[in-house]
Formats: sequence, structure tokens, C-alpha cells
Amino acid sequence: MKKILATALLTIMIAVSAYAAIPRSTNYDKIDWQRAEKNYLAALSSDNVGLRQSAALFLAEYRLTGAVKPLVEVLKNDKVEQLRMAAAVALVQLGDNDGIEAVKEAAIYDGSEKVAKFCEQLINATSQELSLK
Repeated sequence: MKKILATALLTIMIAVSAYAAIPRSTNYDKIDWQRAEKNYLAALSSDNVGLRQSAALFLAEYRLTGAVKPLVEVLKNDKVEQLRMAAAVALVQLGDNDGIEAVKEAAIYDGSEKVAKFCEQLINATSQELSLK
């Protein structure tokens, strides 16, 4: 349980630190979001685990909804637990129904107890957050 919480905390810290590193003077109107999405999706296929994890989190941060299906594929098929967990975080942040359902399924069927518990906690936290609104 401590490992799951530590992993969740680490994932959240990575997402927050990545967000904090974004220059606030960026003019988001001038960004080619289709190109950005294409590049982040390409990064999901990299051999570099850190790059793949960052790409998943940035896809969610920038609300690049074309990433739902590729992120679901990562969640369902990737061999690296931390990448499946990053994909789950991204899918929950994107809020797409198909993505949320994939995270719910992973909470039940993922072969790793660690990933399954993490997904369960994400879904529970999201449900609690929604009920408070």
C-alpha cells in the first residue's frame, strides 16, 4: 500500500513540476496544437520510459483529446507499470468516458496488483471529487 501511495505521489509530483516548468509568457494561441499532439503521440512510442511518461502527462495537461485511444492502448498493453499508471492519470484528467472506462477496467483486470490498486484509487478519488462539486 505504501508503494502504491508513493508511486501515486511521485506521478503527481512529476505532473506538477512539469506544469510549473512551463513559461507563463507562452502565447498558447500561436501553438500548433495538432502538431504538438502528433509529437506527444510519437513520444509515447519512444524507447525512453521517462519521455513516454512525460508525453502521457502533457497530453492530458494540454487536453489533447486525440490521445485517448493511444493512452488506452498504453494502459492496456504496456509492460512498464509506471507507464500504465501515467496513462491512467492522463485518461482520468482528460475525462473522456472511454478513457475512464478503461481505467475502471484496469482497476479490475490489470495483471499488476500495484497498477490495479492505483487505478482503483484514481477512480475513487475522481468519484469523490465529482460528488463534492
